[in-house]
Amino acid sequence: MRVDALFSNSSLFVNEFLQEIGVEECEEILISRQLSVDGKGSLRVNGLPMTVVLVKKLGALLVDSYSQHESTALLNSKNHLYMLDKFGGEEIAQLKSRVAEEVSNLNELKRKLAELGGDRFERERTKSLLEYQIEEIEKADLQVGEDEEIKERLHFISNAEKIYEGLNLALQLLKDSSSSALSSLQESESVLGALTSFSSEIDSCKDRLSSARYELDDIVDTLKGVQENLSFDEREFDRLDRRYDLIKLLTKKYGGSVEKCLEFYNDSKARFDQLCDADGLIEKYEAEIKNISEKLNKIATELSTKRKEVAGKIEDKIVSELRELGMKSTIFKVNFAVKEISSSGIDDVEFVFSANKGQEVKSLSKTASGGEMSRFMLALKNIFAEIGSARTLIFDEIDSGISGETGNIVGSKIGALTSFAQVICITHLPQVACYGDCFHFVSKKEDEKSTYTQVKTLDESEIVYQIARMTGGDNVSELALSHAREMRAKIGK
Repeated sequence: MRVDALFSNSSLFVNEFLQEIGVEECEEILISRQLSVDGKGSLRVNGLPMTVVLVKKLGALLVDSYSQHESTALLNSKNHLYMLDKFGGEEIAQLKSRVAEEVSNLNELKRKLAELGGDRFERERTKSLLEYQIEEIEKADLQVGEDEEIKERLHFISNAEKIYEGLNLALQLLKDSSSSALSSLQESESVLGALTSFSSEIDSCKDRLSSARYELDDIVDTLKGVQENLSFDEREFDRLDRRYDLIKLLTKKYGGSVEKCLEFYNDSKARFDQLCDADGLIEKYEAEIKNISEKLNKIATELSTKRKEVAGKIEDKIVSELRELGMKSTIFKVNFAVKEISSSGIDDVEFVFSANKGQEVKSLSKTASGGEMSRFMLALKNIFAEIGSARTLIFDEIDSGISGETGNIVGSKIGALTSFAQVICITHLPQVACYGDCFHFVSKKEDEKSTYTQVKTLDESEIVYQIARMTGGDNVSELALSHAREMRAKIGK
């Protein structure tokens, strides 16, 4: 099975995310998923292999889905600060960037300060330890590759008797016997020398035997040299053995190899020198930390002030939208709480809401009914619509619990979103349905074995019939049909 989804006219957020995951920006995005009968599958974005996690993140930017009972990004308090900042535009973005930069600088200075080893007594203890380690490695005078050389020499000495006997036998076979290889070569060369005038090939073979004899002579000389240098004394073995044990001890303590041990030595010397200058560095770092902290607090306060200005505008717009949707007594606030400073500033933000007069404002998830939540989501989506929103919006029966003129307003608001986005709306409310451009009627059918879901694209006469059916039930009258045509005509459909 293969399923493809093709998206176009992507938002700024989508294009930024595509760059982050290594997909070139283009006019269309093709997401393909393939599953085979053996359970294996593949997932691709514009032909590039992709993980499920990344595609889910991309999907959340491409499609927003809203239903009465769905926990959406709009209602998650963790996203409220992000939404507010996006609404604030470039000015807030620049302030956030400056805050993040100064927080990074501050953290780097704190890291450097921590590396200096705490208080004066702790630094002295660290210096003493480093001094001992540096002296221990310096005294050993380690050389790269030395351990392998010593290991090879010890192995050679340990097998000296075996090596001597082997070399002695090899030399006898090659030279020191009447039937040695060299004697045989010399005799063969002499025999062929008497026959060279009869054949050029015999002459060539005689020359090759001569070359082989010279090569064998050289081999014999080399082996004799090895045999003559085979002598050693117990003191050499003991000295090398102690040296090898020392190298193993140091490499075990300081990294596992001579190279790592020397690297540890260089790092320790640098650390020791740093601690010797610690008092001056601490004074320098503390002064810089103080200056950056003051600068950071100033910028973070400026950012917080700007956010509160933007929050006031959001509050006014949300309340205005909700009043148009029939919620006359709505109170909406952006609550601010001060937190420890971070790259996002000093603000914790949460949207709170009260739908009825006398009702205390609370978090969105705790205070709104199904119908109120539906309208609130629609209002929120309208004011945040053009700040990088997804270009495909799915509304799944968010009009449940409302009717009459409020239904007309909800339909109008959803219809307005089509100026910048593709809207897919599942609805049973005629006031909302009449705003649609393309209609699909979904129904279920059963036979003796299974249940089937069918989807049918409707023409205009079928659209009018279904809107009339929403109004008056299955027995559709001419009056209901006339009213449905009037609803469609009134909004220019």
